[in-house]
Amino acid sequence: MESSKKINEIRALLAREQTGVLSTLSVKEHGWPFGSIAPYAQLESGEPVILISEIAEHTRNIHHDSRVSLLIQDSSALAKPQAGARVTLLGYAAPVPSPYLQRAQHLYSNRFPDSVDYFSAHDFSLYRLITMQVRYIGGFGDIHWMAGEALIDHAAESDIDPLAPHVLGICNHMNADHADSLVLMVERLAGIVAQSAAMIHVDSQGFDVIATQDGAHKYVRLAFEAPVASSEETRRAMINLVQRARSALHSGK
Repeated sequence: MESSKKINEIRALLAREQTGVLSTLSVKEHGWPFGSIAPYAQLESGEPVILISEIAEHTRNIHHDSRVSLLIQDSSALAKPQAGARVTLLGYAAPVPSPYLQRAQHLYSNRFPDSVDYFSAHDFSLYRLITMQVRYIGGFGDIHWMAGEALIDHAAESDIDPLAPHVLGICNHMNADHADSLVLMVERLAGIVAQSAAMIHVDSQGFDVIATQDGAHKYVRLAFEAPVASSEETRRAMINLVQRARSALHSGK
């Protein structure tokens, strides 16, 4: 069971390190795990942000299936790595949405000044790791699993986006009570036929969904018709999108 002490240890490890091993599911090799080096920065929420190129192998893998893991280890313990701390974040890689993009670019370029030129290149994009599960090993016998939300502080982003403090509540509500509507919206508004769908993030401009299609976990971004600034406005925006999806269903489009 996670404790505030262990959470603080993990947060401190993530803050002082800056490179991890990103594992994706290979398209070329039909689902085999594929590892690559991934420098990362962090948003105010604590979520890691990586900069990836469209021509990179791991990017092609992410486009096909958004499931990833990021392993970060204590670089001061490289002589005896199994005695040192390490954490594996399991989650989904998703493009940084527009409300957070400028801030993410600032944070990433501050940590990696040589990356500034990449932001003007069309084939480089910032992705955030939306963490679902965490595996932390603090040393021999010090082993823990915990939910990803234990590490994340969305309220810390409230000055960036008005919905930030409500992300978990909105996502949990939609996934628990409106999963069928998410499937419908993904199918009729994004053109992806899915067996299931789960909301993983929401902001004032729209929301991110993972749609399960023939075993692959596909990332989908759906935009609101107009920006929202509260939970009530989000509810009305969702109703409008569901109505649009139902109209498209009935019209056969």
